[in-house]
Amino acid sequence: MNNEHIKKAADYLSDKYEGHSVILYGSYANGDYTDESDLDLMIFSDLNFKRNDTSRIDGLLLDAWIHPTSSMDDPARFLHIHDGVIVTDSRGLAAPFLEKIQSIFAKGPEKSGPEEADFQKAWLQKMLKRAGKGDAEGDFRYHWMLTDSLEIYFKLKGRWYWGPKKSLRWLEQHEPGTYLLFRKALSPLAGQEDVSELIGHIVES
Repeated sequence: MNNEHIKKAADYLSDKYEGHSVILYGSYANGDYTDESDLDLMIFSDLNFKRNDTSRIDGLLLDAWIHPTSSMDDPARFLHIHDGVIVTDSRGLAAPFLEKIQSIFAKGPEKSGPEEADFQKAWLQKMLKRAGKGDAEGDFRYHWMLTDSLEIYFKLKGRWYWGPKKSLRWLEQHEPGTYLLFRKALSPLAGQEDVSELIGHIVES
């Protein structure tokens, strides 16, 4: 990604919304963007509103969120930009703000308590049983169970869940065995044994 394009987008947003802090996050910050990726930017301004700007700059589609400066007092709301890159920091607010976010992120989420963990595991087992009914409802529950299973696994392990892309990549790098179970169960060619093996692994976590 050409830094000039990022700077141009940041300047456009800063001028339009009187932004003093612009933070790049998402795939362009991580370096794993594709031609279809949006340019994710977070802008903080003294204008008292929240807005989403999806303009195009040099052919790139922006997914820019504008927040009031006061929202920087609650860094826990912005954990999804913990790996962000500061583009503009005219008041010196972005750097300490991002440091607070990273500190909260490093502590990790609270691990599910015994009752919550038991509930989630029982739900997966119940859904697995109902998914085998062979009717439309069973098929729906099958996809519902698989969709929620990844987030449930991360919660049971006391880790942040950041959507399928980042979470599956993390598993591939740190828990290749678990990643393989998800990979097999999520495949269109998955059999009942693949899905049962995944759910069993999660329940035993």
